[in-house]
Amino acid sequence: MADSTDIKWNFSSYTDKKGRTYIISYYNKWDSIKKQSRVAQRVHVGRLNSDTGEVSLGKTYLELHPEYTGCSVFYEDNRLVIRSAEEALSIRQEADIDLSWRCDCISFGLTYSLWEMAKRHGIISSLKSVFGEDGLDLLRLGIYELCSHSMAMHNYEDWLSMYYLPDAQPLSGQKISRLLATVTQEKIDDYFTLRHSRLTELHQQKKEYANKKGLYVPPMMMAMDSTSISTYSKTIDDAAFGHAKQDDFLKQVNLTLCVDYASGDVCYAYESEGSVNDMTIFPDILMRMRNMGMDLSDILVVTDRGYSSVMNVQKQINVQIKFLTGVKLTEDSVKAKIDRYKESLNNPVFMKGVLGVYARTGEVEKWSSTCEGYTIDHDVYLHLYHSGTLGEQENVNFMRDVQRLLDIQNNKLKTDRNLWQRYSKYIEQDKKTKTWYLKADAVEKACRYNGYFALRTNEISDPFDALVVYRERNIVEVAFKQFKVLNGGERLYATGSTYKGKIFIHLLAQTLRMMMCVTAAGHKAEGKVLPGESLEKAMIQLKKLQATKAPGIGSYITKEIPKKTRDLFDLFGIPYPKKHIKN
Repeated sequence: MADSTDIKWNFSSYTDKKGRTYIISYYNKWDSIKKQSRVAQRVHVGRLNSDTGEVSLGKTYLELHPEYTGCSVFYEDNRLVIRSAEEALSIRQEADIDLSWRCDCISFGLTYSLWEMAKRHGIISSLKSVFGEDGLDLLRLGIYELCSHSMAMHNYEDWLSMYYLPDAQPLSGQKISRLLATVTQEKIDDYFTLRHSRLTELHQQKKEYANKKGLYVPPMMMAMDSTSISTYSKTIDDAAFGHAKQDDFLKQVNLTLCVDYASGDVCYAYESEGSVNDMTIFPDILMRMRNMGMDLSDILVVTDRGYSSVMNVQKQINVQIKFLTGVKLTEDSVKAKIDRYKESLNNPVFMKGVLGVYARTGEVEKWSSTCEGYTIDHDVYLHLYHSGTLGEQENVNFMRDVQRLLDIQNNKLKTDRNLWQRYSKYIEQDKKTKTWYLKADAVEKACRYNGYFALRTNEISDPFDALVVYRERNIVEVAFKQFKVLNGGERLYATGSTYKGKIFIHLLAQTLRMMMCVTAAGHKAEGKVLPGESLEKAMIQLKKLQATKAPGIGSYITKEIPKKTRDLFDLFGIPYPKKHIKN
């Protein structure tokens, strides 16, 4: 068989009656009489090992193609491919893996994307450094929690049979419990120390590069948010009754996350007793991070009003932390400043149309700290804001609930206990007519500061710049809340020995989801957006991408990747998958 540049040789396979598979080579020639392409010549290549994809070349074919002599030749994508000795050994070993438990067609796109994202952000290397190979199983369980919307852990092996995760093996409920029990607070702290170090190093590199260009880089920004997780367990020490929006009959544990603005990565997490509120736990979190050796000197800590108190501001000043925090309007001094500057806060000159708010700096507050016997003064900016739209909505919501309570009382309907507790001070009953009516002074006082809010910071002097940074934390807050709703995060089914591991898996799942949210939000300016601006819709589209088990070998072949899926890979910075993927 003499090759010619004018002849294109193709390869194909066929299986005989005894189940043996052979590879043939052929080329087509145009039949001018029948007006169709027909096989002009067919040559036997060799026998295919269906378990590995390796071809045992025939003697005649080797004589015609001596370049294959002594080589490991495999049949892939309808062509012959030479593999190195190491690659050939790996393929043979892969073929020995039992994949009978896995479906022939599996969902590939979403789990592949999450795994690649964890790899790109160094999560896999951090997990392996702390937990060894068990760290990869913890990540797989985290991906399972995210993709399955928190199905029970004992369903993991059934779910895994239908989804791609590299080098994964089924884990029984008993094995999972043993794995979760190995997760200790010390290992969790070690993991987050690595994550924090990585993020601060990346920020420092960015800062050094910008300095060479004469550019300013703001501090690394870290949002702090928390949630409560209810539990039925009687063996969790930190479970306690606290302020619960639902399931107030259950004990709960609190979970606080510190999230990097730039990547959505969780750089620290703190689990605490359920009866302790955010404002109280905040100083302990800062001290734990510092005691673990985390450098907070060039980090801007952004918190909402739940963490706000004069004591917490003073604490951050004492330990020289940059901060931006929402301020509760329960502070009389803040309300006094709003009253003083109310005219400005309703003057279009003090409005930024893009943000839709009025703003001005109430004053530069003077705070002090003591270091080695010396008193140091610090400037802290108190920024005041007014949103007419927000104020109108708050008024509507307030009056809707108050008037609903009024209707219940006047129509002698069944009393809503929660409504009564919150709004009874705004209505009163006429002693003669027994009719309930609004207490005008109380209502006016309650609505007086609707639409007004304040931020306090020792870093950002411009009130509009401060608001932009504060609003960006909403990405984290929304992602946090959506995850809790969609993944059943409001309940913790675990024992005292495994709940640390269950929470850690929850954290890994939450981290991956927030990374996707933040990455997508970062590309909006380029016109790249999520389908329907919904992460859930994007995740469903990724799930549609499938891979099919290759005949007899331990690998899968990905199906054609639609443009919508390629766009999502580009949006999340995920490399396109190879045609052949291993277990």
